[in-house]
Amino acid sequence: MFDTLYIGTSGLLSNAKGLKVVSNNLANVNTPGFKGSQLQFSELFEQGGGVANNNEQQHAAGGIGVTSLGAAVNFRAGNDQSTGNPLDLSISGNGMFVVRRDDGELLYTRAGDFQFDADNVLTNGSGQHVQGMDKDGKLIDITLNSLEHSAAKATTTVNFSGNLTSTVATPAVDTTINGVTIIDPSGGSHTLNLSFTDAGNGSYTVKVTDAAAASGAAALGTGTIKYAAGVPVAGSSSVTIQYSTTGVAAFPVTLDFSESSSSSLASDLRFSKQDGYAAGVRTDQAIDADGTISVTYSNGQKGKGTRLALAQFVTQNDLQQVGGGAFTKTANGEVHYGYAASGSYGSLVAGHREGSNVDLAEEFSNLIVMQRGYQAASHVISTTNDMIQELFDMKGHR
Repeated sequence: MFDTLYIGTSGLLSNAKGLKVVSNNLANVNTPGFKGSQLQFSELFEQGGGVANNNEQQHAAGGIGVTSLGAAVNFRAGNDQSTGNPLDLSISGNGMFVVRRDDGELLYTRAGDFQFDADNVLTNGSGQHVQGMDKDGKLIDITLNSLEHSAAKATTTVNFSGNLTSTVATPAVDTTINGVTIIDPSGGSHTLNLSFTDAGNGSYTVKVTDAAAASGAAALGTGTIKYAAGVPVAGSSSVTIQYSTTGVAAFPVTLDFSESSSSSLASDLRFSKQDGYAAGVRTDQAIDADGTISVTYSNGQKGKGTRLALAQFVTQNDLQQVGGGAFTKTANGEVHYGYAASGSYGSLVAGHREGSNVDLAEEFSNLIVMQRGYQAASHVISTTNDMIQELFDMKGHR
């Protein structure tokens, strides 16, 4: 009879642990990347035996209660949450983010609530450093410090498009293009003026002057471009000058007319583009689908930084839950690192994050089951107590 008390007590203890697991799941229903758990139960079983008459061996067996084997983590993907923050990431497919605590320990999580801290280091919501991977496969912090500025680039080529009229019969200036901007090696901006003289037979003399130079100053350079049947002649479709001014060392600039044409129609030759740009500062940052840090500069240029690392484990038993939606690697666990959108690793979705995978309907069902199990165990103890009390009363009245 006293064994029944122990059985009832084991039921109380095990269902109390189950209630604790369920309550923890429900408390973390809004924790990004949280993985719910479910308590595993196991029957306690006792073997006994003895020798009966006629040397016949008899064995008796009986259950002695229930015990818990620990909580099994559910690793299914959590709910997708749109945040609008370009640094927030969710993993579509396999893999876990790698973060480093201040003590150097690595943690693994599906929670992608990221931001850059005051030191321009990418961190998660807990302030842990998100890890990237260098070309040698070494895990490193992700920082913007090397991406703060975009260096200036001198113009090397200026492109023109449109039609250059061929109606002038005698050499004369018939077309001008003013306000062509170029950039010097230090990022300074300068303006060129161009004039075109029809030299006949599809040839044009191009004269290039500095718009800032005094009137009558010598040309920066001249050259000839040629057309055949209205199409630029290969090898004669550009003019190269050496631009120099006070404080600026001479640098070559090629004026490319290979995308233009020549006909009797009115001239609409115009500046199309140039490949130089001034220095710029970082104005925005984001993370691409392959995990690469991407920055935008004030000069319209873009830069690339470190690529995020993802981790994969051989089995789920290689992970141990530590809270906050994070896990550590067990002592004998095996982990592999790689990049998003490569191999078997999933891709990243910016502006989203993975929420908790807790199913409220399932958890409330488990809550009722645990509660009823606890009540049933308490009734067993109460009934057994009544029976023992009855036995004591019987002994006291003999």
